[in-house]
Amino acid sequence: MQLPRELFVNLVSLSSTSHVPLDGLLVGMLRAELSPEAVRALLASTRERLGNALLRPEGVDDGGWLVEEQVLYPSRLPWRMTLVRGASRRWVEVPPGVMPLVAHFLRQVAHEPDARRVQALWPFDDASWELWRDVTPTAPSRWSVPDGPGIYRREHASLLIRSRTTSILVDPLGLHRRMPSMTAAPTELPPEDLGAVVITHGHGDHWHLPSLLAQVASARTPVIVPRVSRVSLLTPMDFVESLEACGQSALAPAWGDTVRIGDIDIDVLPFHGEQPSREGPPLDGHLRNWGNCYRFTTEDFSCLLLVDGGADPWGDMEDVLAASCARRGPVDVLLACQREFKAPFFGGLGSYWAALPWGRLQALYRDHQQGTLGSVTAGASGAVKLCERAQARYFLPYANGFERPGQPITDIGWGLGEPSEADRNAFMRDALARQSLSTQVLDWCPGDVARFERGALTLTPGRQGAPK
Repeated sequence: MQLPRELFVNLVSLSSTSHVPLDGLLVGMLRAELSPEAVRALLASTRERLGNALLRPEGVDDGGWLVEEQVLYPSRLPWRMTLVRGASRRWVEVPPGVMPLVAHFLRQVAHEPDARRVQALWPFDDASWELWRDVTPTAPSRWSVPDGPGIYRREHASLLIRSRTTSILVDPLGLHRRMPSMTAAPTELPPEDLGAVVITHGHGDHWHLPSLLAQVASARTPVIVPRVSRVSLLTPMDFVESLEACGQSALAPAWGDTVRIGDIDIDVLPFHGEQPSREGPPLDGHLRNWGNCYRFTTEDFSCLLLVDGGADPWGDMEDVLAASCARRGPVDVLLACQREFKAPFFGGLGSYWAALPWGRLQALYRDHQQGTLGSVTAGASGAVKLCERAQARYFLPYANGFERPGQPITDIGWGLGEPSEADRNAFMRDALARQSLSTQVLDWCPGDVARFERGALTLTPGRQGAPK
């Protein structure tokens, strides 16, 4: 069944403190330049308006946290399914016993051509079903079906890793229609026989449960996810619990483990970076954006996904890559995001400030004002160092946004006025040449395929289009 391009669907268990406007508070604090008096007043007035005691204005005086522990470690609310299409918006609470039915529906909706059969699986009322109907059909589109070993680039951070026998899908996002330009993503999902799905971390541009479920044909398809020691502000879901609620097979291997799927070895690597700060004292061991980086080894090539990695108080991806090379040897392809996230004052991570005590926030803000605040992600400059550590033969950018299949990424900030992917690639080539490093940085687009032929990487434009 063809999915409406403008339909946004989400399936989520919200936290008990999701109503606390942490993003808005960050904007107010930055506007006040973190003046103690202004921040104390802002927190006090917001606490009074909310009518609860979840904020701590007194943290400004005692140097501690500005939120209560309940915000750092919230409880979870019941599951909710949200449907938004134009001005129409519906949401329904999903009891635990209905979750497997919703998951089965999502597994079928993109693959079953008969809309009547799909409607028979819809576990809610007819009014909400109407939002699924595509009243203005467009020419169906589909990502090219894998026809051999390679790395198939898809929307944003999604990749298909294909060996001679097995396909592994990474971070599918195709139904997250609220992400910029995602309505240009293919509306028909290929009926692939996936060996597994791999999730890197829980941010909304990497973890979207409806997109994941719509890509798997069976509840038995394993989904490899980060291991979460405790649900928190920084990782507001337990991936295994979420998938098991849907009846979906889930694996949460430890860092350092290797999982074999078909003829692909998947090394589960630590994910350092994209935390509330790059340096300084570590937070409580549970208060973390839990994630995994991965190294895939096939008969024809190896590739390592850095994702949004960089450095944090617990470790540095440079050391992780050096250890991976010591174990496996040089990697053929390193893939990474090229954006710099100056946490905790980066708008895309607008709640991260709440994980830090006031004294630490002030110190980081001074660095921010002086232009010395480090990025928690590697960015393009850090990726150069990581190419050296990984002894990578090739570097491919990814997770830099999405515009449409076959189109280069013209703004890695997804419309925020940041450089293009081509600009960042040129920067990396110059930096690598100055250091006499041999890594080749290649330009490619969503929909393109990176293949190895006689040991050399070649890029093939994707054949995205209407299915036959």
